Amino acid sequence: MRALLTSLACLLAALLGAQQDVVSWEVTPPVCGPGQPFRLQVRIESSTPLGPAERIGKDLRAPVGMALRFSGQIFRAGSNEALLNFSGVAPEPAADHVIPDFLARFSGKTFTVSGVTVRVREGTGFRKEGVARAELELLDRPFFVGERIRGAVLLRGSETEPVTGAFGLETSAEGFSFAVTSEDEDLPDGLGRAIRFELTPIRPGPAGFSVGGIMLVQPGGFGAFSAAGRDRPFSFSRNIRVERVPQEGRPADWSGAIGRFTAEAVQISNLTPEVGEPIQFRALLSGEGNLDRIVPPELSGGEQWDVLPAPERRRRADTQRAFSWRLVPRLPGLLMTPAVRISVFDPETRKFSEVVFSPQEVTVTGEAPAKVELTPAARSADPTAPGAVTGLLAPSAGSRQLRPSILHDIASAAGFWRTNSALAALALAGSAFVGVAAFLTRNPRFIACLRAKRAASSALAAASAARRRGDWDAFARAAVRGLRAGCAYLLEAEPEALTSGDVLRAMPEARAETVGRTFLRADGVKFGASDLPSLEADADAVQSLLSELTRIQ
Repeated sequence: MRALLTSLACLLAALLGAQQDVVSWEVTPPVCGPGQPFRLQVRIESSTPLGPAERIGKDLRAPVGMALRFSGQIFRAGSNEALLNFSGVAPEPAADHVIPDFLARFSGKTFTVSGVTVRVREGTGFRKEGVARAELELLDRPFFVGERIRGAVLLRGSETEPVTGAFGLETSAEGFSFAVTSEDEDLPDGLGRAIRFELTPIRPGPAGFSVGGIMLVQPGGFGAFSAAGRDRPFSFSRNIRVERVPQEGRPADWSGAIGRFTAEAVQISNLTPEVGEPIQFRALLSGEGNLDRIVPPELSGGEQWDVLPAPERRRRADTQRAFSWRLVPRLPGLLMTPAVRISVFDPETRKFSEVVFSPQEVTVTGEAPAKVELTPAARSADPTAPGAVTGLLAPSAGSRQLRPSILHDIASAAGFWRTNSALAALALAGSAFVGVAAFLTRNPRFIACLRAKRAASSALAAASAARRRGDWDAFARAAVRGLRAGCAYLLEAEPEALTSGDVLRAMPEARAETVGRTFLRADGVKFGASDLPSLEADADAVQSLLSELTRIQ
């Protein structure tokens, strides 16, 4: 009898255990048309109280062409059930699209949601007209390193579904610097919104760009979790090829201008200055391109002008930039300002051109400064003699003339050549210092590159020494320090803020496992973690990465 009761208890426990955790899902509508919004509801039943879900959507990966976002959850305190709601937009191809398995995490328990299938078919009667939708506006061509690319996500609404806003913008731009320039701009019809952004490639090669978010629509007669939904996700991805600006045909004075520009105007603060009076000279460049990355051109004043640098007042202007100089006239009269020439690369035609600001007339008043000249002594007291110099006083009999013997005495005096050689060397050193300082001021990225390479070289030496000692903690710390310093220059970021993922973005050829173990060893030592990974097998690869960073350009 006892054995029978034990068997029944085991059978009952097995039946109850089989019903403990139940995960089910439902897609509404069951069959979607291409591009049709849908709702996914996941129901989770457990034998223990669940509470709120945590980090829902972190592992969610939608199939290609499908937009899918977590939109909310319904639960009650102490309840064994929970509802997770997702909103999405079906992809265009008619097929069965399976959403990859993802996790639903609760306090103390994790469930796997698997097998979710969105069926897309033609002939469902769904019409895309009048349905709010998102469009990616981005040029479809190869881009160039340093080019400024404008793009936008257009959230188009209709009379029945106007778009009222957007939130949760997420981007992934490998090999680019990304900036949002406008987040809530009304479309001309007043029924939608535009999110505008700028991309700037920072290294050549294939790159990936993706952007996604949630737009808020105001459908008539539908609830927050209806098939039309109030919140509707959007997602776009694009593979982009980035090239370097070609060397063929590149002018020697090209200063990084990429785009299409025109010489808009020349501004002069004073058209009638006096000799030696500084005037402000500005050249306004307008157009579409990387205006903020152009190095100001150098002007040659010749014998008429002294050209001095002037502080540049940078104002945020999408289509205009002003270059400023101070001009000091040397001579009176009608003078022409120096010509301003800027070499430009057009990414559409892949050709170089030159933007020229024409010289302007300036009337200079006043007198030229006195000119002191050395006049040779009169060769003859007779003014009629050939070659005689008139208008000079003849030397008196007692006057001391400069004789060759005196020049010989000066040249042979002790210290004459040593002193003059030292002065000439100091003058050359000063000129070289001023030239180098001016170059570094105009090229801050050159200084940043030198610092990054020096930091990578120092880290490589420290890592090599630590490896020879067998000190793998010091090896990891030195390697991470060098990787962050070198990759910070490539990504234009702060070294301390870089993670292993940032290093992989800057150096796509690196192995994720090697970089991850190195960072884990370095940070684990810092925070006292146990079971740190060994780096003996990764040492050569890590040192190779550091060596590559010592050669960045």
